[in-house]
Amino acid sequence: MKRILFSILLAGPSLLFGQGSQVNTQGIKALGMSGAGSALFVDESSIFYNPGALSKMEGNAVSVGGSAVMYRSAFRETGSADTYHTKFQISPPFSLFTTFGPKESWWKAGLGVYTPFGGAVDWGTEWPGRYELNSLQLRAIYIQPTLSFKLTDQFSVGGGFVYNIGLVDLSRSLPVFFADGSPGQAQLSGTGTGMGFNLGAHYHLDNEVAISLSYRSKVVTKLKDGDAKFTVPTSVAASFPNTTFDAELPLPASFNLGISFPLSPKVDIAVDGTFIGYDVYKSLDFDYKDNTPVLQDTHQPKKYENAFSGKIGINYKTGDHLALRAGGGYVYTPVNGPYVSPETPDNNRIMGSAGFTYNISDKWDITGAYVFQRIQARTVTSATSGLRGAYKTNIHAPGLSLTYKW
Repeated sequence: MKRILFSILLAGPSLLFGQGSQVNTQGIKALGMSGAGSALFVDESSIFYNPGALSKMEGNAVSVGGSAVMYRSAFRETGSADTYHTKFQISPPFSLFTTFGPKESWWKAGLGVYTPFGGAVDWGTEWPGRYELNSLQLRAIYIQPTLSFKLTDQFSVGGGFVYNIGLVDLSRSLPVFFADGSPGQAQLSGTGTGMGFNLGAHYHLDNEVAISLSYRSKVVTKLKDGDAKFTVPTSVAASFPNTTFDAELPLPASFNLGISFPLSPKVDIAVDGTFIGYDVYKSLDFDYKDNTPVLQDTHQPKKYENAFSGKIGINYKTGDHLALRAGGGYVYTPVNGPYVSPETPDNNRIMGSAGFTYNISDKWDITGAYVFQRIQARTVTSATSGLRGAYKTNIHAPGLSLTYKW
């Protein structure tokens, strides 16, 4: 029994998802083109997509946006006819961007508060992988003050300091049973912090072609004194003391290249390619304050690989008030088969999107978008628990933002 319990604890929570943790809904305009547009859109959302473009804004603006990410996954264990589904729930990533500085100046300042990583999943307590995971909520909130400078009319650079607040809440079943047959429960929760930076350069050619280069550093979020609480029968309570734990959650760096060009006075094409340094996620280690023969400090190999995503979108200005958008993309997974986990059973994915912006007046506009992602079905055997089965996953994410300009 001790060996079984220890193997379950070692399976531990994967507090960093695969690509599923990158919600990529910071700018609703870009969301309408599946994430493309870092070179095309020069506005307050450039604080995230490319700080270098920020100083090319003529005036100032404040924008508030939010999305409703709906993650739905299904699992069927090999040899079984039963399919288990995650419970329906909405994860609400948000963004706030605002800029400051003189109109048509050589510099611009800004502040962004946004959630580049996060999500929620709930498998319940009856599915075959309940000893790996019942439910998980994860959110990384980035606070980014930014400065941007226009070196010439065509070329500008910028950068921002990133302070991250990471929150996690996880539960899973334990193979110890009460008199009524219900299993024990482990609940882990905590808050961590980390720091990083965001750099960008933006260049306009004379023919209105634009090129965007940006780099977002990795952010190692250190979680100190998280709470580990166990609900178990009295007979084994001494092996599962309520305690605290420390862990580090590495959020990966990324390098993005974007280009945009006009097809006509009303139509623009944007293409973005992003390299994501997921190889920083080599393992997940937990250091529990109080150890027992069962509750030991754990080391779980992850062995993620670097990933790449490519996106393309079209922006059509129908007139002075309305712009319409559509886009598509493909994302390569960083997760090797044995290390796929139920937090987000990742695989290569395709996505498609549509969106709009309506200018209510010279000062106000509203932007909406919807993106659908289909993660390719994947049959895997867990390297830690030995559970084998097939996952199928879809993600829906509508979003809306409101902008005031002056």
